[in-house]
Formats: sequence, structure tokens, C-alpha cells
Amino acid sequence: MTDCKTTNTYYVKAKPDLTDPQRAHCSFFTDYACTRQVVPPLSIPKQAGEVIFVQVTTADNWLLVGGVADRVDTAVVDPSFLPATFNQLAVPMPVTHVVTQGVLLIFSSQGPETRLYSSADPTVRNDDA
Repeated sequence: MTDCKTTNTYYVKAKPDLTDPQRAHCSFFTDYACTRQVVPPLSIPKQAGEVIFVQVTTADNWLLVGGVADRVDTAVVDPSFLPATFNQLAVPMPVTHVVTQGVLLIFSSQGPETRLYSSADPTVRNDDA
């Protein structure tokens, strides 16, 4: 595990969840080589303005197609769909105050039959912790 205080970019490895094959099991890392794993809740610097998820290619060859983000530190439910670009997803975060976002990542399989897989929603907090 590593200290996440200085990054707003997390690298994601996704594979079918063994307990629910329709879901994605995700592992998060602070480096592209995937040697420094972190466990949610994830934290970014408050001044970063966004958290970025970058998918790392795995044997399943899935594509990160987007995500759904919603604040989990308020009773208001107002989810936003955010499309991914080139297997990267940027989730805006305020720089003026601390919030916690739940981010459900959405992956697509490739091949003759395309399926969508959603992750559990890791939380991200812009608190420099």
C-alpha cells in the first residue's frame, strides 16, 4: 500500500467478479505498472479539481466506457454519467470545499458479444488525507 496524498490519478485493473460474474472486480494503483496498490476510500489533493481513473489492460481486454458519480456525503441523490475517453475517466471535484464522491465504473467486453460490467463504487474524497 502507498500514501495517496500527492496523486489524483488512479490506475485500475478490472476483471470479472468471482461472486457475481456480471460485475467488475477492480483493483486500484498509484502507478501504471500496478506495483503500488491502494484500497478505497481513495483520496486526492483538494486543489486537484478532478480524480482520473486510467484502465490498465488485462487478459479480459475490457474497455472503460464511463462512470456514474454521485456525492455520498449528502442526502441529495443527483448522479452524473461521465463518458470515458481512451480508457480514462475524469470525475470533477470541487477545489473550494471537501466532498466525497461515489464512482461506479462501467466496463465493456469486446468480441462477438458485448456486455457491460459495473464496479462496486469506490469513494473518493478531496481531503488531502
